[in-house]
Amino acid sequence: EESQVVPVLFQVILEQQNNVLGTAMQSVILLFNKLVAYKDANMKMLYEHGLVDSVRNLFIETTAIYFEIDDKNGLKTTSNLLLALIDILHNILNHTSNVVRSALQAQKSGTGGDTQAAEELLLINKPLTDLISLLIQLLSSDDPDVHESSLHSLSLMVQLYGGENQDSLSPESVDSFTEALKYRKDPKQQKLLLRVIKRLVSSTKKHAENLKSEGGTLIETLQRLAQAASSHADIAIASLASEILKLIEQ
Repeated sequence: EESQVVPVLFQVILEQQNNVLGTAMQSVILLFNKLVAYKDANMKMLYEHGLVDSVRNLFIETTAIYFEIDDKNGLKTTSNLLLALIDILHNILNHTSNVVRSALQAQKSGTGGDTQAAEELLLINKPLTDLISLLIQLLSSDDPDVHESSLHSLSLMVQLYGGENQDSLSPESVDSFTEALKYRKDPKQQKLLLRVIKRLVSSTKKHAENLKSEGGTLIETLQRLAQAASSHADIAIASLASEILKLIEQ
C-alpha cells in the first residue's frame, strides 16, 4: 500500500541524510525512482511528504561527491545514484510539463483547463531550479549517460522555468556549455544544447548581457557552428547558433 510505504521511505532519507552513498539510501532512491516513474503514482502525497526538498538536497549532495571522487569503485556507485536522481528529476519535470501542456491546450480549445493547478505545480517545483547550474556542470561529464540524462532534464527545466536560475550563464556554466558543444558531436545533442542556450538567452536580458560580456569562448564556438552548414543536420545547428548570436547582439 503506497500510503504506508511512502512515509517510511521519507523517514529513511531523513535518518540517512549524512550517508548518501550507504546501501539504505541507494535502495530508497531506486524505490523512489520506480514510484515517480509509475504513471498512476500519487504525486500529491509525495509532494506533501517533501519530495521536492528531498530530491533537491540529495541531488546537491550527490553531485558534490561526484565532482570530487577519484576512486573508481566509488565513482561507479556515485554515478549510478546520480543517474537515478536525474531520472527522478526528469519524471517530476515530465509530470509537471504534461499538466501545464494539458491546461494550456484546454484553455486554447475553450474547454476551461485547470490553469490554477498547473500554476500551483510550477510553484511547488520551483526550488528544483536551484539545480540548473549543477545540471549544466554535469554536461561536461566524461560519462555519456550522465551527460545525456542531465541534458534532457535541463531541457525540460528551462522549457518550464526559462532563465529562473541566476547562475545559468555564469562563467562556469559558459565553460560547460562550450565544452559540451565542442566534444559532443551527435547532431541531436548539439541541437538540444543550442535550444537550451537559446531559451536561457531569450528568457532573461541579464543572461544575454552575461553571455555578451563574459562568454567569449562560447560565442566563438557558436560562430564556428553558424558557419559550418555542410549537411541538413548542420543547417539546423547553424540556424540555431545564428539565432542565439542575434539575440546576444540585440
